[in-house]
Amino acid sequence: MPKRDPAPDDQPLIDRLCDTTADVVYFPVRHHSPACAMLIAQLIESLKPTAVLIEGPSDYNEHLGELLLEHQLPIAIYSYFRAGVTAGDRQAETELIHQGVYYPFCEYSPEWVAIQHGHRIDAEVRFIDLPWSESAGDERASHRYADAELRRGRYVNALCERLQVEDFDDLWDRLIESHAKLELADYLRRTHSLCWNIRTWEPSVSVSDRRREAFMAEQIAKTAKQTSGKTLVVTGGFHSSALLARNEGYACAGIDDPQPSEASQAVIAPIVDRGVALTTYSYERLDNLTGYNAGMPSPGFYHHAWSQRNQDKTFDHQPLLTELVTALRHRKQTLSTADLIAVETSARALAALRGRQHVWRRDLIDAVTSSLIKDELEYDCESPFIDAVHAVLRGDQRGRLASGIRIPPLVREIQHQLELLGLEPTRRSESIELDLLDAADVRKSRLLHQLSVLDIKGFRRDGGTDFLARDELERLWETWNRRWTPEFESSCIEASRYGTTIAEAVAACLTEKSNRQYRDAAKAAELLVKASQCGVESLSKPLLESLERLIASEPRFVGVAQSLGHLLYVFCFDEAFGTTRLPQLQNLVRQSFSRSLWLLESIGKQTPADGSILRGMQAMLETYRRVGDVLELAENEFASVLTRIQTDAHKPPTVRGAAAGILWTIGQASPDRVLKDLMFFANPDHLGDFLNGLFTLAREVAQRHPSLVRSIDQVLLRFGGDEFQTALPSLRLAFTSFTPREKHHMLSTLFDSLGLKNPKPLNHLPADEATAAESLAIEDRLFEAIAKYGLEQIDGRL
Repeated sequence: MPKRDPAPDDQPLIDRLCDTTADVVYFPVRHHSPACAMLIAQLIESLKPTAVLIEGPSDYNEHLGELLLEHQLPIAIYSYFRAGVTAGDRQAETELIHQGVYYPFCEYSPEWVAIQHGHRIDAEVRFIDLPWSESAGDERASHRYADAELRRGRYVNALCERLQVEDFDDLWDRLIESHAKLELADYLRRTHSLCWNIRTWEPSVSVSDRRREAFMAEQIAKTAKQTSGKTLVVTGGFHSSALLARNEGYACAGIDDPQPSEASQAVIAPIVDRGVALTTYSYERLDNLTGYNAGMPSPGFYHHAWSQRNQDKTFDHQPLLTELVTALRHRKQTLSTADLIAVETSARALAALRGRQHVWRRDLIDAVTSSLIKDELEYDCESPFIDAVHAVLRGDQRGRLASGIRIPPLVREIQHQLELLGLEPTRRSESIELDLLDAADVRKSRLLHQLSVLDIKGFRRDGGTDFLARDELERLWETWNRRWTPEFESSCIEASRYGTTIAEAVAACLTEKSNRQYRDAAKAAELLVKASQCGVESLSKPLLESLERLIASEPRFVGVAQSLGHLLYVFCFDEAFGTTRLPQLQNLVRQSFSRSLWLLESIGKQTPADGSILRGMQAMLETYRRVGDVLELAENEFASVLTRIQTDAHKPPTVRGAAAGILWTIGQASPDRVLKDLMFFANPDHLGDFLNGLFTLAREVAQRHPSLVRSIDQVLLRFGGDEFQTALPSLRLAFTSFTPREKHHMLSTLFDSLGLKNPKPLNHLPADEATAAESLAIEDRLFEAIAKYGLEQIDGRL
């Protein structure tokens, strides 16, 4: 064994942990281990304990009988809560948080087997772990049966190196799982020693583990005192030594209680609502290869091992190879007889080399890799063979809850509303098209958007009116797809952490998402549009307050102006969802406009080239024109700020042109003033940018003003070929503000101002504008060269 740091004498503690004759017996588990599950069943049947205490949510004890119903595993206990917390350094005020955690069970979970066998012998069976709502402040885990403590650390790394295995999963298989006839005494000695050393070698134990262990030790002590017979304690192996040490005075690392400063970090109060319920689960979610950092990987493999052990059979990997061949054929990959022989031979050789009497999980994976993979992995490419073997070893089992199981109020309301509106998910995929000007379809749309916000599986929006981009609003419609999925019920239960009604849950979920945006007011305002699609009741006070804080702290003009555009739409135009002129939105519109105006004046010379500044100024102009009555501006305040921007030499030409355009549109600038500004920017580098801003914000008035059109024509006629070529890209961008009909109108206006009546139609150039401009520039350079060398006339000729 690898040498470890000095530690207290562990032999008496290990001996006591392995003692099954004591009044309190400690059985260490690795979550979702078939070997653990088999041995705990044997121990309970032989020991006949009076009480079986299991690591699990103690607040579920009153519902423990639900676990004895005819469920199809895997399933999970889902514990959730809503609580008030201080929002850190963002704001010194109270907000709601919503958290949930899973306690998954499959057929071979030791905790599940302990519950079933404990009830079979009429023992008192209870969970003893600290309720999730009281420990969530210590960590942000999403699965309570996690064994992250076992996976990391110096001892695990040293032992893996010593035994020549890749990681903790292989280490566990080597020591425990792959031994078909492992005796209980050997299991206890190996597991307790392994977990004790992992704990001893680590410098500290988390606050969460110390608080949970203190709670569990107290539950064990109370039960042992009240029970005449034996008490069996079934917990993760990492905790066993600490629980024994706390109750019987042994020395153990990390059993000191959290200090006040540490404990204070764990307090989440007050609890607004809490709940605990069963939900369905799947092997895909259970597999730590897909992100679940707890328990065993490849649940399909260990399910196969568990089934064969239950039938008292020697482990046989052949059925898994058969499944692999089938999976590869489904993936259009052919496995030849020679390939199969190579995999089989390699797997048996690897198992023998590793000291195993039968092929095990790592042997299969390595055999497929070495026998079927040629050179793909060298280039970091995905391999269909590796994908297939992982899919087979993962398994595809999905859980199903017994009928009549207790469900949270939110789930009942979702089911009722879906039935009421005829939207229940069906086994076959169905498309739903909705007319958002029809009251019945609007009700359906609201519910579907609510389910989308809550991430309820089985409903997908496929198309329709884009209320964020707000293009093509002549028709208001949506299409959705519905289809029942195995995750439908579980996603409904998981959404219960947000509230007991749909409206409450949606409002809380949107507020939480808004709080995550931190300083992105535009993203938060998009949530406001989403809330309007979910119904007026989703525009909760916390959501509006969150958006108000984000707007007040947003440092970017583009961000605030973009949020103003969303707010203006919801406040003025959202006829489909009924938010027009809602009083609770007035302050947000007012605040967004005011901050946009302040940030606009602070814009410097460096601006984004994506047109976002002009779109923001358009939102301001539209707001001023449509809801000026709610802005509470001082007299001429808007015009005064724009005038300062228009005359500020440090502002970009585009912004100054846009400011002039707004002033002209709202009647606060004379045409002479605009023409004067135009002549100030009458150079190739700035003219197009100025006109781009002017045309974007004064499109209507610009195209009808003869003096402006004539002045632009005069400036352009003064440009040489090279100057015109320099100005052309920005000029083309500027004139994209107008439709072809509007451009023709401007041309007619120019002809009229020049006294050219009924001009002949212009011939189309055979080349585009850029090519024509380049030709003019070349021609100018040619004539300049002719003049430079005096070649204008030779003998009366050019």
